[in-house]
Amino acid sequence: MGYDLLEFSALKEYLQPFVSSEMGQSALSALAPCESWDEAKHRLALLKEMMALIADGRGPTIAAGTDLSVLLSIREGAVLEGQDIITVARTLTDMGRLKAELARAGGLLAERASRIVPLEEVTGEIHYMLLPTGEISDKANPLLRELRSRYRSTRASVLEKLEQILERLKPKSVLMEEIITKRNDRYVIPVRHDYHQHLKGITHDYSRTNRSVYVEPLAVVEENNALNQIKSQILEEEHKVLRELTSLILEHTAEIREDLEIYAGLDLLAACARWAIHLDATIPMISGDEISLKGARHPILLERLGRASTVPLDILLPQGKDCLIITGPNAGGKTVALKTLGLLILMAKSGLAIPARADSVLAPVGNVWVEMDTSQDITHDLSSFTAHALTLKNIYESACPDDLVLLDEPGTGTDHDQGGALAVACIDGLRRKGAKVVVTSHSDLVKLYAISADGVENAATAFDDTGLKPLFALQYGVIGQSRAFEILESIQFPASLIDDARGIAGRTGNTTLAQAIEDITKASSMRQQAARELDEARSLRKKADQALQDMERERMSSALRYKRLLERLEQLAKRPISTRIVQEARQVPESCELEQVLQEQEPAASLNVRKGSVVKLKGTEQEGEVIDLFPDGAEVLFGTKRLQVGLDQLEVIALPQGGDAKKSNVRFMRMPPAVLPIKVVGLRVDEALPIVERAVDRAMLTGQDRLEIIHGAGTGRLKKAIREYLKELPCVKSFADSPMSEGGGNKTIVVLGTR
Repeated sequence: MGYDLLEFSALKEYLQPFVSSEMGQSALSALAPCESWDEAKHRLALLKEMMALIADGRGPTIAAGTDLSVLLSIREGAVLEGQDIITVARTLTDMGRLKAELARAGGLLAERASRIVPLEEVTGEIHYMLLPTGEISDKANPLLRELRSRYRSTRASVLEKLEQILERLKPKSVLMEEIITKRNDRYVIPVRHDYHQHLKGITHDYSRTNRSVYVEPLAVVEENNALNQIKSQILEEEHKVLRELTSLILEHTAEIREDLEIYAGLDLLAACARWAIHLDATIPMISGDEISLKGARHPILLERLGRASTVPLDILLPQGKDCLIITGPNAGGKTVALKTLGLLILMAKSGLAIPARADSVLAPVGNVWVEMDTSQDITHDLSSFTAHALTLKNIYESACPDDLVLLDEPGTGTDHDQGGALAVACIDGLRRKGAKVVVTSHSDLVKLYAISADGVENAATAFDDTGLKPLFALQYGVIGQSRAFEILESIQFPASLIDDARGIAGRTGNTTLAQAIEDITKASSMRQQAARELDEARSLRKKADQALQDMERERMSSALRYKRLLERLEQLAKRPISTRIVQEARQVPESCELEQVLQEQEPAASLNVRKGSVVKLKGTEQEGEVIDLFPDGAEVLFGTKRLQVGLDQLEVIALPQGGDAKKSNVRFMRMPPAVLPIKVVGLRVDEALPIVERAVDRAMLTGQDRLEIIHGAGTGRLKKAIREYLKELPCVKSFADSPMSEGGGNKTIVVLGTR
């Protein structure tokens, strides 16, 4: 709805320093206008009480608590560390203290805080079992107290024995350092690598230079073992206590989460109250049908410039009027007034105090729609005017009765008169839909509308005629002038250019540009006529391009038909031609061409494969010799292997000795066999489609009404390409997946016939 144009999100940056806890920061991020004004009024009532408490020095204590959401979301079976459990207890205690403080204050705040469940039994158990550092207390666990005591005494005994060993080894120059350290969780001493003749013990580690050896003397091995055993028992007991406390916390997860939400809201409320006092902001009255902001300041300008440098505004839309049109000079504060109105309404609907006088009144408007500072939309390839118009369109289509629409210079970016007409149409259309409209404009048509239309309030930004500078205030009941030339003079713009501009604007100047304006006006109709003729020429060009494309497609289609025809004739050349085949061939497309060619062929086809020919399989480099011919193929000797291969799979490399020898003519007087299912699994699309094409042609010539194509699943690209090809064939009646029992989507069943 344009909240970012009003800088509502930037407002939160000034609130952030006043928030105390992590939960409050999360609540600030989610701060937004309420769904209803009733909810907003309740927030404002709570804020008013909080501001009074803080002003009286009785503001509640909001601790910098940690957001416990992460700790409460641990996976099942996980155990919290002692310090984390202390953090939970501390936060619960802070929330309980806040509840008690607000209970003493009474009012709506006490009612709000009363929903906090202190969970004193949880905090009591935690503080009893754990020290403030997160360690488990000895007092609360006798077993742990006894284990820790044994650990300390055993450790003291180990250290004492090691000290004695160090004293004994000092004169022997065996020690690398006179220290006691730990390796592998056992107490050791560093000695030279040739220590064995002076000390018996277990080696646990070496230094980087291998000059020092970390040795556990045999005299302390048993006590080190006992020490580790006691430590393990201590850790197990501590883990047991932490697990029990973790379970206790997780049993109350729902209550803690609800407490955190209330605490976050109260923290944010206290922050808003402190910020309101910092800005000297007030709670406006929400009622009626009028907008009366008195002494209003833009909160962001107030933060940046200070109160002394920020001029207060009175922004008024009286009862019975639904439109305010603000006119006046550039840089006079029109856009600031528009933004101030929009932002203050959003603040009030979010439960925030506004920087205005206490007698300010706001009508409970619906949604706030904003259109301002629209720049050229490069990302979507839109001109500034187009982007501007699209926003106006969306606002008009979405606006509802009682909504507030803020328009900054609507209709800019195009012809001044046409843009002004568009602005007037939008303003009037939005008003008819029941929306309140506040507009800034320089357009004469908008100013005329402001004077002539009922229910419209006029305001102009004040201008100091003597000092030639804007006063950043609004004067009601008047229409403001843009005063562009006066502002140019105030910034010492070149006087000659200003004079020329005055002449052009008044159509009285003697410059070439001023004289050209009249010629441009007269040429307008000629340009329009030229534009119409250009559109007509473009239309004719488009039709010609389309006709050319159609001719090209027809040429390609014809070429493909004749290609298929030649391939069919190659197949016919390898088998006998019967009357039935000719009759069936006449049922397929290209029947005229096919019949003419068939009449010119001999009844039996001559094959270019002879006994003794050197051939190779198409798509391979394997060569062999033809030793026998069959109706549908040939027997080829590949090395020591004999294979029967279809004739269409062979490519002749060399004819038999005596290349002009008589060809082996093979004639068949029977029908060609039915086309079996074809398998193209694993092939590329450009490899598979010719095979499918030949199979369809052969199936049509043999009179088949059904063909199976096995293509597999894979990525689905091959299946899609085959089906796209089948769609273009007039001889394919339909196709579909095979039944699940026969392969499902891995196989396509093609039904042949006339569509």
